[in-house]
Amino acid sequence: MTTLRQRLLLVAGWVFAAVGAGLVASGAVAVAGGQVLDRPLRPLTAAEVAALPVVEVEAPDALEPHASGGLGSTTGDSTSGSDDADGSDEPSGAGGSTASPREPTEIPPEPSDAPTDEPVDPVLTADSPDVAVVTTAGGRASFVEANGTLLLLWATPGSGFAMSGRTETPTSIGLAFSSAREVWVIEAVLEDGSIVVTATSGPL
Repeated sequence: MTTLRQRLLLVAGWVFAAVGAGLVASGAVAVAGGQVLDRPLRPLTAAEVAALPVVEVEAPDALEPHASGGLGSTTGDSTSGSDDADGSDEPSGAGGSTASPREPTEIPPEPSDAPTDEPVDPVLTADSPDVAVVTTAGGRASFVEANGTLLLLWATPGSGFAMSGRTETPTSIGLAFSSAREVWVIEAVLEDGSIVVTATSGPL
């Protein structure tokens, strides 16, 4: 008996809850003015749009302020000043005189035998340059003879060495490559148009 009474109370509670929810929903719809239940608007067809009445409204003249104050209407007619400006065919320069077109100025070409400031490589201008290359543990160097002058082309220190000195005259060049333990000296001398190279080493 007690179980049946509990079931009846449970069913009655569900019924009251459903009725209360319906009342709340209907109240919300009433407050919203019935918009929730309104049907969506149907768009007009092309024939219905064409049948709508059209009212023509004349556009007023544009009003522009004057420099002295007040407003004045602006029409589409052109003024005499603008007509004169548009009708002129010839350009006028300063003071109302007609300006003639300026002729292009011709730039004379530079002469092909003009002197240049670029230095001339003595090796390229030499008749028959003599080249000598020497390799040691301290470094490598290349020498060239050009028109009776001894020149150094390049010098590269060896592994663990650095170039520590250089002496140079028109007929002799001396290079020194040193490390933490020893030093290598390369000397090149120009004798009778030939390059003579000597290399010596010693402790630092």
